[in-house]
Amino acid sequence: MTTVDLDRVARVLAEVAEQEILPRWRNLASGDIREKTGPNDLVTVADEAAERQLVARLPALLAGSIVIGEESVEHDRSLLDRLTEHRPVWIVDPIDGTKNFAEGSDRFGVMVALVDRDAMVAAAIYEPVTGRVLLAEHGGGAEMVGRDGTRTRLRVAAPAGLDVMEGTLNFRFIPDEDIRKAVRARADEVLPKRHHRRGCAAYDYRMLATAEWHFAFYWKNMPWDHAPGLLIHAEAGGYARRLDGRAYRPSELAGGLLVAPDEDSWHALRDSVFAPIG
Repeated sequence: MTTVDLDRVARVLAEVAEQEILPRWRNLASGDIREKTGPNDLVTVADEAAERQLVARLPALLAGSIVIGEESVEHDRSLLDRLTEHRPVWIVDPIDGTKNFAEGSDRFGVMVALVDRDAMVAAAIYEPVTGRVLLAEHGGGAEMVGRDGTRTRLRVAAPAGLDVMEGTLNFRFIPDEDIRKAVRARADEVLPKRHHRRGCAAYDYRMLATAEWHFAFYWKNMPWDHAPGLLIHAEAGGYARRLDGRAYRPSELAGGLLVAPDEDSWHALRDSVFAPIG
């Protein structure tokens, strides 16, 4: 199986953040930000500069590997075809939570996953402001490393009843408006005031992997948003599937993704909240 030195990956992310991201945090000019598909989908000069650095540096960590990033795919969607090729691929989100970053919030992160033939091999989520990084390798567990080097083994929250579960639900991209409203109504009934929207998958997956949240749901599944976090979550003991029960694959971009502490919790959430999707 493909292997990589996760500490070296973490150092690259930290160095790129120090050079390209943090100097621009709370220091962006109006011309440094532009919309992609709308006002909630932004890119900044920091995203683009960080991705260029990661594209240049990550292949040196694993011979024969290549990189696809969120911003490069924006210009060439065919790059996603590389996820199923017979060579290791780094999936990069240079700044996850760009809108938060542009608004001056500290809720953003750098996300990277190493994929081999559409399967997650290794992952890292780096938080530039706190300096902590979440790391995982397939079959090797997950850990969080603090700025001071302290290492903490990660474990998802213990299974709990629907009356106490807390987490994040993103209804935005459910295509059918009536179904979207029905799912939201069920969530408000079953999980009143216990489902949130923070605008940053890097933050969401850290909350899940550190047992502060129980669940997450996303309809749109771009690989840079979910491949890193799902491997970390799985290696911390969690359970995630498409709403139809299929396992996640980075090359699949839609279909609903539900994340929970274990299989029983997953089914409880699926049956109670997402039945309108069918």
